[in-house]
Amino acid sequence: MRWLKAGLLVAAGGLGQNLQSPLILNADHIAVNLDPDGVAMQPAFAFEPGGALTAVWVNYRHGQERVLAATVQGARVGRNMQLSPGVGVYYRPVIVSTGPDAAWVFWSRFVGGRWQIAGRRKDRGRWQPMEVLSDPGENALKPSAWVAGSTVWLAWEGDRGAEQSVSVRSWNGREWSPGTVVSEPGIWSFRPVLAANTDGAVWVFWDAYVSGRYGVFGRPVHPVPGPVERISDPAQDALKPAALATPDSGLAVAWLGREDVAGKGILDQWFTAVVALRRDGKWRQETVADLRHSLLAQIEPEVEGLYGYQGRRRDPMLAADGRSLWLLWERRILHAGSGVTAGELCGRRFDGRTWSEPRSLHQGLLDYRIPFAASARGGQLAVAAKDLHSYYSVLDVDLTRGKPFRFGEWPGWRVVRLPLRPDPVRPASAIIEDRRHALYWADLHVHSGLTADAEGEVDELMHFARDRARLDAVVIQENDFIRRPLAAGEYALSVYWAGRFNEPGRFVAIPGFEWTHRPDDNKPNHRTVLYAGEETPIVRHTENNGNFDELCDMVEAAGGVMNTQHETFRWTNRACEGNIEVASGWRVFIRNPAFIHAALSAGARAGFVATSDGHRRNPGTGGGLTGLWLPELTRATVIDALKRRRVYATNGSRIVVEARANGAFMGQDLAAPDGRAQLTLRVAAPRTIARAVLIRDGREALTVPGAGPVLEHVLTDRLPPGDHWYYWRIELEGGSPDFPANLKAAEGHWAWSSPHRVRVQR
Repeated sequence: MRWLKAGLLVAAGGLGQNLQSPLILNADHIAVNLDPDGVAMQPAFAFEPGGALTAVWVNYRHGQERVLAATVQGARVGRNMQLSPGVGVYYRPVIVSTGPDAAWVFWSRFVGGRWQIAGRRKDRGRWQPMEVLSDPGENALKPSAWVAGSTVWLAWEGDRGAEQSVSVRSWNGREWSPGTVVSEPGIWSFRPVLAANTDGAVWVFWDAYVSGRYGVFGRPVHPVPGPVERISDPAQDALKPAALATPDSGLAVAWLGREDVAGKGILDQWFTAVVALRRDGKWRQETVADLRHSLLAQIEPEVEGLYGYQGRRRDPMLAADGRSLWLLWERRILHAGSGVTAGELCGRRFDGRTWSEPRSLHQGLLDYRIPFAASARGGQLAVAAKDLHSYYSVLDVDLTRGKPFRFGEWPGWRVVRLPLRPDPVRPASAIIEDRRHALYWADLHVHSGLTADAEGEVDELMHFARDRARLDAVVIQENDFIRRPLAAGEYALSVYWAGRFNEPGRFVAIPGFEWTHRPDDNKPNHRTVLYAGEETPIVRHTENNGNFDELCDMVEAAGGVMNTQHETFRWTNRACEGNIEVASGWRVFIRNPAFIHAALSAGARAGFVATSDGHRRNPGTGGGLTGLWLPELTRATVIDALKRRRVYATNGSRIVVEARANGAFMGQDLAAPDGRAQLTLRVAAPRTIARAVLIRDGREALTVPGAGPVLEHVLTDRLPPGDHWYYWRIELEGGSPDFPANLKAAEGHWAWSSPHRVRVQR
């Protein structure tokens, strides 16, 4: 294939904040995306029988998106074709070839408050009008497709107000069959994929959340529908299936295996790629690849830091090579170090009897993707991938070559079953302004795979937060820009999932995003933006020149609230400014308190929160928690508590803190006309309290020694005229280590009450 020797540029968008896509026509690339103003994302491609390739992608520009396609035949690049009917909100197109100059493309679109599956058919080179293929009464997401003979099969996940379910329908060349739910009722089911067995039987596979674990399930849908079969071992989490059949392997399903692990106080996850083969009517599974490289830190002899990655390290892929089967996966070339790094495509070949040794097949790119029904020719497999500037190319990878490697050892980790202990310590109640409140726990800053350099399916993180970390509330929020903008479809999905998992009284999921601006001093002035209501607007700092007042105007109009992030920020005392993040999974910022103390002394009316800032798929166990005092557990009460600063911070331990000044609850302003402030403190901890330290106007004013898991103290402090502030620092015995990067002990030893501000008249 002549054009494959040069490669195929299908995407745009550079490093930093350059959102332009220059047209490149030279010996190294053939440009397909001719729109100079867009950023291309989520590409997919398929080959036609004659060798032509059609690529599809989402093109993002200033909050709006289009679905585009282009076809390459030989060295000739066809014009970009807009498949979506206009600009809108779109997500993850897929394409299947149905013959020469014939294909179907499917994608998710958000319109009228719902997600739909839309599709367009290419017939003899001409694209037919778009069709909506999901039921109008459901939200429908993440299409998958397969071609078996002359029939196109389509699957998707969706909801009709109850659990997520998987549906399928087929197109016989003239019309579509009705959609049919194929997953089991009452069980949340996700991420369907389709494949045909060597005997022509069409199967659909998906992962589902059952009894606190993910598992991979499947069933035949043609020619004779069959029962649902559990394919993965119930003892291990299994999700993100891929499927393919070859003569040597028969029908094969690969998936991501996941186990929770602990070491040196850290909680993390060990990932594997597992493959199950169907032989004699039974599934037999085998762990084929260890994915810990660059996903799990080495902690022996020293703890090393891991950072993000712009590729897909948790997406096993299957490809045919003649009669044989390849398992493919992506990983960083360098195990540790900066998140701005290239990756490699790895694989193992199955010949019907054994798996080959693992090999690195290609290095230097990111986000490796294979075409529909991927099949090598002469040992050459076409793959799409991007470089560090986010330019996607299609290239041939030689499967007959590659560098062998061995899977490494990761001493110090042990497999654990979460949660580690029963429900956390919680006081019965506290009376605040004549109303009974209870204490709830939240992680208010978590990233998913919708952020360019993070990972984790949103539903996966929600389930972890609720069922394994035993959180009461979580905020899964994505960066408005990190090496590329947060796409409109990605943000809409984040908001959708927050709505799906929000259950007042049981578990609250708050929608929002992260403003990631760096002002002229190049220091972060980030904010977590949180919303309680239906209005969830977003503005990206790259699209408003970092106008912070515009951000605040928008958040205040929608009734939202913002918390700072990281060790530097510019506090404004706008009404939407709520709290300072004093600790996260990156570091304990208030350990060196001068910057935060200076903000308080300058008049910042702020409470204290702590978060995981999680990039490790483990919300609630990443080294930062926020205690929320609420009259009831709802989105509205969480946002109100953040606005009123009825919150406090810990670096992971569930330490109960109730602090008052002259009867006013922590976080509040009060007047002390006579200069007297009566301070009361109540602490209950999961282990022995070492001390409580009172911080007044930036100085340690008093230390109260601990003598067990409970501490209560009352004192009267005399203040000179002027403005003053107090907070308490609680320290438990034992300490907590300071590990590098986004790697912290799950349960630290500090807590900080939100400051009181006291005015004494002159």
